[in-house]
Amino acid sequence: MSAAAWLTQPLHASAAGLALAALVWLLQWRRSALALGVLALAWSLLWSLPAAAGALRDSLQGGYLGQSAEGLPQADVIVVLGGGIGRVSAFARGDADAPELAGNRVAAAARAWHAGRAPAILLSGGASASTGGVSEAAIMAEALVKLGVPRAALVLEDASGDTRANAERSARISGERGWRRAILVTSALHMPRALQWFQRAGLPALPLAPDAPAQAAAKPWTPSRDSLDDSAQALREYAGLLAATFG
Repeated sequence: MSAAAWLTQPLHASAAGLALAALVWLLQWRRSALALGVLALAWSLLWSLPAAAGALRDSLQGGYLGQSAEGLPQADVIVVLGGGIGRVSAFARGDADAPELAGNRVAAAARAWHAGRAPAILLSGGASASTGGVSEAAIMAEALVKLGVPRAALVLEDASGDTRANAERSARISGERGWRRAILVTSALHMPRALQWFQRAGLPALPLAPDAPAQAAAKPWTPSRDSLDDSAQALREYAGLLAATFG
């Protein structure tokens, strides 16, 4: 994990701030040390509040939630990014409109294909330890077949390990096949960063994000570990978006 990614965890950033405050204290700059210590503690407290975590996440995903494939123009290909696709067993019923698949990106891609938004689906995602050595692209392909998408409509990009590689390899395949307009399917939270990388790779895309999973009701001003985790995920996306924009 890079230093920047490590610091997107509020508790890690607070620990680093407290360590810096201790160093400043040893240098006899007592007021500055106290101010740094308070800020370090306040940082984690702020992002542990459900209200703050929700506002941070909505600042990224708010514009992409509630989209419908039927409202999108025709494209050449639907590109689906790996990550968070859920259990393959969830697709066994073969119904992309099943309520339990409302927030699933693979089901969203299947619905877009069945709606005639594009004739092909490009699945982008390599293998990792969490997938048991099987590429995410292959796992998504099996799920889409269960949802009624023919294998002939599927193209697998199974070597990428991050969003930048997703974009660059997808753009390369699209160029080889003459695809100029893509619909990009990923989570709403991840969409701003993904769109930026696809733009930089030369494959501008139309966004299609499934609904976000329902969040358990929580008191907005009561700190929680779940809110810290939600905030960390959003801060990590902001860091990635900055890298995609200026890196």
